[in-house]
Amino acid sequence: MQAILYVGHGSRVKQGTEQFEMFINRVKGKYEETKIQEIAFIELSSPTIMEGISSCVQRGATKIAVVPVLLLTAYHANVDIPREIKKAKEMHPNVTFSYGRAFGIEDDVIDVAVGRLLDAGLPELKKSHEREDCTVLVVGRGSSDGNQPSDVAKIARLIYERVACNNVETSFLAATTPTVEQGLTKVEKLEAPRVYVLPYLLFTGVLMEELDAMLRAREGRTNTNYTLCDFLGSDDGLSGVLARRTEEALNDEARVYT
Repeated sequence: MQAILYVGHGSRVKQGTEQFEMFINRVKGKYEETKIQEIAFIELSSPTIMEGISSCVQRGATKIAVVPVLLLTAYHANVDIPREIKKAKEMHPNVTFSYGRAFGIEDDVIDVAVGRLLDAGLPELKKSHEREDCTVLVVGRGSSDGNQPSDVAKIARLIYERVACNNVETSFLAATTPTVEQGLTKVEKLEAPRVYVLPYLLFTGVLMEELDAMLRAREGRTNTNYTLCDFLGSDDGLSGVLARRTEEALNDEARVYT
């Protein structure tokens, strides 16, 4: 019997895990014929990946498609989840595992990111529209994996081509540089009058709270005015990407552990 295990990052903030569950529920209905659908988290929340796999097996799964519900491919997607699948395969040698892809740099993910900026008041770039004197600061989660900074830089360029600002910068909340503090210091040194801070995060959580606190602490201390945009997974905009990644994990496009 086929099962699907949706794996999220996890959060210490209850609202973050609730948002993940709501996000997954938007896609679950497309796979009603797949009776077994479970969720799990890499860290900070439960159930763990091993617990999620065990639940699938206990419900009769002989094939499990593991779907990483992550924006970008980094250490969690490349190492942590595959390591858990390998351990699970040793525990359940008669179960076949397939493993999908993170969302990656997709047009509809960029559409959602641009939509967050437009919702915050930044105009879309049109032929008749000149660029405004403002900056977008894209804030990634951060990873020790070297691919994430380059991916976020590509994302920043794609955003620049869509919105009417004259500058886009990048920064990270953890594990790599430039840090958010460095990013904020840079835009202030550039004397950017308006900065739209775009958290390139799927859901709320401690990192989102920390980012909000950093911006509030700077209010009135500089000539730069900050606008914090919403995180990416706050509506149905990314459901199509999740559905595609789930299809890949269910079919021949995924990595298979036999």
